[in-house]
Amino acid sequence: MNRDSINLDSPILLYEQIKAGIKELIKTNNLKAGDKIPNESELCERFDVSRITIRRAIKELGEEGIIEVIRGKGTFVRASKKDLHLLNLKGFTEGLSTEENNIEKEILHKQIISSDADLSKVFSHEQTKFVELVRLVKDAEGPFSVDYAYLPLDVYPGIYELLDDSVSTFKLIREKFKVPFTKVKKEIEYVHPTTELCGHLGINKTSTVILVKKIIFGPNEMPVHYSKYYMVGDRVKFYIEADYTE
Repeated sequence: MNRDSINLDSPILLYEQIKAGIKELIKTNNLKAGDKIPNESELCERFDVSRITIRRAIKELGEEGIIEVIRGKGTFVRASKKDLHLLNLKGFTEGLSTEENNIEKEILHKQIISSDADLSKVFSHEQTKFVELVRLVKDAEGPFSVDYAYLPLDVYPGIYELLDDSVSTFKLIREKFKVPFTKVKKEIEYVHPTTELCGHLGINKTSTVILVKKIIFGPNEMPVHYSKYYMVGDRVKFYIEADYTE
């Protein structure tokens, strides 16, 4: 959309037309998260409208999470956010369509480890050997999570050999090992990213990182899965959907 596409007689408000024009500009120029869009003066010239109209369009696009204005630097395309259901028993990415969301998982490393102080707080003393699975989760806009999963080998014997980039851990647990999930406990906090996390996620030390710790319980309230998700703060949003009861 350009100035020739602006219709002053249209029932659609002028700033709404400019919003559509900026969205089209982002799409046709294949701009990605972090790419800069033209400044106010350039947009005024492109669409032949006033700064007031441009500022209204930019303000609303910012509120919609499509762009962000950084003072002294300009206006940039903003990374889309992934929805995280706080009450979901599944993994963060299990409820997302890999095809529709271009979700990719890459195993950074997997190893068999012994119980440590952190794992001892979660699992029973009988569970002493675990697979530690560390995966990078990304979409077309880049990485948004590093996931650490801990799977007790007495619950999932032989699972180490079955894990690769294309395997859904939760599907494997359900279909191969037939372990039912009965309850989930989650803790959420903001943390400072380590140097390692910064490297994996392509962020810096001042970036916001959200840590979600999750314990999944099986029969008899026995912990059967423990995970920690480190997520880029501006790439995810949380929501809760539950039936209302008195």
